[in-house]
Amino acid sequence: MQEILERLSPLIFVVAFAAFWTWEWIDAARAAPGERGRKGSNLALTAINFVLAGVIASVLVGASGWVAQQHWGLAGVQWPQWLVVLLGVLALDLTEYARHRISHRIPLLWRLHRVHHTDVQVDVTTSLRSHPLEQALRPLFDAAAVLLVGIAPLTLAVHALLQIATLLFQHANIALPPRLDRFIAMLTPTPAYHVVHHSRRRFQTDSNYGACFTVWDRLFGTLQPAAPEISLGLDGFDAARDRSLAGLLANPWRDAPRSA
Repeated sequence: MQEILERLSPLIFVVAFAAFWTWEWIDAARAAPGERGRKGSNLALTAINFVLAGVIASVLVGASGWVAQQHWGLAGVQWPQWLVVLLGVLALDLTEYARHRISHRIPLLWRLHRVHHTDVQVDVTTSLRSHPLEQALRPLFDAAAVLLVGIAPLTLAVHALLQIATLLFQHANIALPPRLDRFIAMLTPTPAYHVVHHSRRRFQTDSNYGACFTVWDRLFGTLQPAAPEISLGLDGFDAARDRSLAGLLANPWRDAPRSA
């Protein structure tokens, strides 16, 4: 089962990416200003980070395999497998929530993370629009959860699939019927829920951190409701050079104040 899930991850990413891209082309929720060069740069970063994600996965699988051999933590308890997997997935998702929130608080991490937030449009190509250095740091957080909680490879594979699906879904430039959107957002971030996180207004930017589940935002007071009008991007990063691949890679070394 674990090996099947691991092999499915890249396929699901490609299929879901294509599906949401097509949906956006047919019926986008928002107009797409400033498109020139933007999607090309986003796709270039996506390709770089897709390769990095494979390397990261191998590191985490190695750590998880060692945990399983040691029968440490959740990997060693005699509980129903579904419960062990569920608890492990929740632990990994809480870790991702914490990493995301910390990335908004620590100036050095924010400089790396803001590459994701400077996009003036949010769509499926924004999903992996992250600085490669930020992508490379992510396994430090995930590995800590794997080693501390004792997360086995099967749980890691299940979480990876969930994370891929929700990452692409929440960034997609699509609109669900309002009632359905609110219902789904009780469990997982929807496009209307997550786009608030990409607002230029800081109180909105510093909210709705949830990756696979929205429960952490509700528990820790970082939930902001969906809003009808959102100005996307970050002040100080609207020039054409900021949309180029070189501009995105150099972004962390530029100075720009955070908006209020």
